[in-house]
Amino acid sequence: MIKSKFLKRNQAAEKPKYWLRLTRLCNNNCVFCLDKENRKGTIVKFSEIKAEVKKARKQGSDKLILSGGEPTLHPDYLEIIRFARQAGFREIQTVTNGRMFAYRNFLKKALENGLTETTFSFHGHTRELYEKQSGIKGSYEQAFTGLTNVLNSKGLIVNIDIVINKINYRYLDKVIKFFLRLGIREFDLLQVVPFGSAWDNRDKVFYNLEKALPFIKKAFSLQHQYPDIYLWTNRLPAQYLEGFEELIQHPVKLYDEIRGRKKILERFIDRKVLMRCYDKQCPYCYIENFCKDLIELRRAKRLAAREPAVCLRKGSVHPPKVFLAAKRIDLEKFLDFYIEHRYFLKSLRCRNCRDDGRCEGAPINLIRKKGFRILSPSRKK
Repeated sequence: MIKSKFLKRNQAAEKPKYWLRLTRLCNNNCVFCLDKENRKGTIVKFSEIKAEVKKARKQGSDKLILSGGEPTLHPDYLEIIRFARQAGFREIQTVTNGRMFAYRNFLKKALENGLTETTFSFHGHTRELYEKQSGIKGSYEQAFTGLTNVLNSKGLIVNIDIVINKINYRYLDKVIKFFLRLGIREFDLLQVVPFGSAWDNRDKVFYNLEKALPFIKKAFSLQHQYPDIYLWTNRLPAQYLEGFEELIQHPVKLYDEIRGRKKILERFIDRKVLMRCYDKQCPYCYIENFCKDLIELRRAKRLAAREPAVCLRKGSVHPPKVFLAAKRIDLEKFLDFYIEHRYFLKSLRCRNCRDDGRCEGAPINLIRKKGFRILSPSRKK
């Protein structure tokens, strides 16, 4: 069963929140930055940000997440926090490399203006490991000073983002333990994705996840040693989380992924222009199967629900539900259908099953609820 602390974390994750990009610039040059192609050295005008903040409040969001690029480089960063607090946001979080927080007065003003939470992107626990990924000499010392300043500030929630990649996966448990000793208890473990710098540096950052499992599971096991730790994953393929099903990312996050690629997906729907990342980058991408299903729907005009795993079927199988393509496919409606009827998972154990070739596994939400143990693969003949 999923532990209550993870249920609480998932419930918190589903509360209304609004992501707001402040900049398209950064003072790091991370080897896996998925946003490199959008990093144009620009900032969003304060007037536009104000309009977005007001819009978010009208939509009912009560938590604002400031991101970039590097959001703290925005010249109006401190005023943006103040404005958001005055607009009614109870929680204001920033995702940052933390280097600007090395300046104590800057941090002090951010806190006074209403900052409530910081998420530090910290992908290594040593200078060598960190700067091998950040690409900037001296960035470790400044980021660590910023983190120390934040940890010495009362009432500020602090958590850590770690992008898992070829450079750091062997040290993942050591990285987490390092921050645990500093008193940090919340960690978001993100799988490297095939966009921006990560794709340009694919030989340096992509790795064989199955071979890396012993290292990654060693890090996951820390949740049993530290009962107050919160680990969660982001874009990590769920089939590798058997035994740690409570860490499977909530499928609601797929809506953010689809919105983030909405333009290229709609170009395919409207003009049949295939996504430029299709094929080569697909094996490394979290939404690979969604895109393949969308392509099939566009071709066949209909897509049937998957059938439950052979080992889960009881009695006769009812005709599957079908999604019919309208004149223009609604991405979010199709995603609703996909999550419920097409987002299926199989255990790595299923490879040894005689029915593997004709079985599609089980719905993700069933796996999240009951675990991969509900699947009982038969041995091959």
